[in-house]
Amino acid sequence: MSGTPMDKAAAARIQAASAKNNQPTGKDSFPARAQAAADKNVNADKDKSMAGFMAGFMAGFKTATICLCYLELPLMVPGRTTAKRLAKKLGFGYIDSGAMFRAVTLKCQQNNIDPSDIANKDKVTEIANNAHIRFPTLGQVELDGQNVSELIRTSNITRNISLVASNWAVREILANQQRKMAKGEIPGAFSTGFERHGKLVKGVVMDGRDIGTVILPDAELKVFIEADVRIRAQRRFDELKKREGDALTETVDDVERDLEARDLADYTRKIAPLLKAKDAITLNTSHLSIEEQVDAIEKMVFERV
Repeated sequence: MSGTPMDKAAAARIQAASAKNNQPTGKDSFPARAQAAADKNVNADKDKSMAGFMAGFMAGFKTATICLCYLELPLMVPGRTTAKRLAKKLGFGYIDSGAMFRAVTLKCQQNNIDPSDIANKDKVTEIANNAHIRFPTLGQVELDGQNVSELIRTSNITRNISLVASNWAVREILANQQRKMAKGEIPGAFSTGFERHGKLVKGVVMDGRDIGTVILPDAELKVFIEADVRIRAQRRFDELKKREGDALTETVDDVERDLEARDLADYTRKIAPLLKAKDAITLNTSHLSIEEQVDAIEKMVFERV
């Protein structure tokens, strides 16, 4: 089954960008996996898509792996909130893939390495390869044994993270780390798990746009979270209003147009475009509370344990 035209176009741009920048193009490279992912995915809805949620059971041992792919929206990220609350409810660890890129960005700054300088490309790659990133508790991020949960959320990191996230080698390194964390091959996120039918089920919750298609494509359960763009706009507008009060000049219509533009950008971006797995179950959250979303996905997990 082939992907949608938008998916294939996005994957083609990834291949073109890779060739232009002399990036690896073998079958195991990130661009190749992106193309393969596009061939497996269909029905991406740019107007409604909000998040993708994936749960899988790794072969060889009874451990559940829950992964979240989300479309990040400033000030209003119910997908991430759902992931964290589900992780807490199930006793699973939480792996924030975006925080991993932030941690590498922080380490570059600590070592006075400018990711925007092409001459530092190999140094940035080395930084990523040697960075020991862990998630010992829900919401906590460790870099080389130090708690950097607050440091990686500064505006300085936010302004510079794209320079690291667009580095193909860094993406490959962190992708491999994420897979090993999810499978329990390296320490990542501590999980107490839950008991089900006399068995202890442990796992992680992971977020990132390509978790379900590139990082862990073989999961047994994939849930794609979506919500009507108008409802998403109203949610975001309410958050902005709460933060800025009467100083807010945007209207709900303004916010909706911005979200639509962000959706299109995420589906067509050259690096890690948002793709919906063909075997994903769609969960429309337009009229669901966070608690109801968590309950719905928890039920799906229980059905597969």
